[in-house]
Amino acid sequence: MSQQLSIKAPLSGVLVPLDTVPDPVFSQKMVGDGIAIDPTSEVLLAPCAGTVVQMHPAGHAVTVRSSEGLEILVHIGIDTVKLKGEGFEPLVQVGQTVEQGDNLIKFSADILARKAKSLLSMVIFTNEELIHKLTLSDGLVQTGSDEIASVELSADEEDEDAGEEKEFVSETIIIPNPTGLHARPSAVLANLCKRFDAKVQLQKGSERANARSVVGIMGLEVGRGDKVQLVARGPQAEAALEALVPQLREGLGEEGAVPVVMRGADAHAVPEEPVLLPPRSGDESLLIGVAASPGIGVGKVFQLREQEIEVDPNPSGPPDKERVILNRAIGSSIRELEALVARLHGEADPSKAAIFAAHQELLEDPDLLDLSESSIAKGLSAAAAWKKAYQLHAERLANLRNELLAARANDLRDVGRRVLSKLVDSVEAKREIPEGSILIAEDLTPSDTANLDRKRVLGFCTTAGGATSHVAILARSLGLPAIAGIETRALDIPEGTRVILFGGKGQLKVDPSDDLVGAV
Repeated sequence: MSQQLSIKAPLSGVLVPLDTVPDPVFSQKMVGDGIAIDPTSEVLLAPCAGTVVQMHPAGHAVTVRSSEGLEILVHIGIDTVKLKGEGFEPLVQVGQTVEQGDNLIKFSADILARKAKSLLSMVIFTNEELIHKLTLSDGLVQTGSDEIASVELSADEEDEDAGEEKEFVSETIIIPNPTGLHARPSAVLANLCKRFDAKVQLQKGSERANARSVVGIMGLEVGRGDKVQLVARGPQAEAALEALVPQLREGLGEEGAVPVVMRGADAHAVPEEPVLLPPRSGDESLLIGVAASPGIGVGKVFQLREQEIEVDPNPSGPPDKERVILNRAIGSSIRELEALVARLHGEADPSKAAIFAAHQELLEDPDLLDLSESSIAKGLSAAAAWKKAYQLHAERLANLRNELLAARANDLRDVGRRVLSKLVDSVEAKREIPEGSILIAEDLTPSDTANLDRKRVLGFCTTAGGATSHVAILARSLGLPAIAGIETRALDIPEGTRVILFGGKGQLKVDPSDDLVGAV
């Protein structure tokens, strides 16, 4: 027999469909399904009885878990995390038991109206796997009394998941990775989690992410010295933590990761190293960037621009057919990457192999696949759904404060275009690169870099990226001089202009004299 839960309005106001919310994280249901409220009240009430399991430090979001295990996130306003707590007064603490209608958060609608993007508040069911049927209400609701959603939990699913009701939480772990959990260690963790019949989450502060999702892990912005925990449920929850905790503590196999041991409550995290921004040149003939790969290249400028891949949003058939088309393209791309990784290992080039192995993990990322599936179900073609999904996730990564994690957006665009090229009929027209060229581009993908013809390309400069990007790593392994983060005016240098690229200095000299060319 299934269980029926009645979820009451945590705020008074007008109910708004989630897919109309002006924030893709919610409208694309990346967090979960649910509904939004345009509030007229200023005290958030508990939508059901349960336990407070999360309260964001900024006070704008809280998660309540019902006795049945259903987790309900209520997020007040859009982009309100940027207020850093201004206008919010949490009234409960994590671990506190609440009844339906209890006060959770008091907030100032005036402050939010002036400083936030929107007052729209979202009620999200974050563990949808427990839900058999979800019925959402509409119209005007009164806080604490009117129903906004009726949730039916499957009796069979509940029985199957009975072992998951108990949550196992690991000890606190200090991240030893020199640059935090970027793409490669995230991919290692995600892959390890897939070996266990357990739902594993990575928790940093009050925020959690699916530990099987590379994008989700990177979205937590876990830096060097940050304190995290692993949370697991399921038949193999304890076994998963027993295996995963030592791996995470030791850096997931990443070179340079030195384990940090917690010594009591006063243990301090290792501070993240500051990011030094390169100076800008005041010389019209000298451009400065970040030294990405050492070496000197003398050649002529070739401006390389990425071409947009156009897609038809209209499906060629029903959603099931589009899913098959997408799965075939992803499968083909994974096999390509597997062959590439095997070849690179055969050539004794593990650094390159690790980069493209991380790309394989991105193509199996559940958050990316779920978003694509959701768009297909709403009527988009496989190509349009995939393009929308990977571009959205790439944009999220690019906007992260952590420079290294933001640079991983380029990897996601790379694998995204790899799949997209198999979903469209058009073939990208590529210009032939002349011999003796110094490439200048906004950015290059790892695939672009690995396929550069060394007989034609003597070096490259990109306005994006940094010394820790996968493109920079590949350039160094190829012995190709490179500059990242160069001044954007490099994009305006006419093609055919002679330049000298000083990779080790991060400098590009434009129109050098014959004497200078002869000297290098």
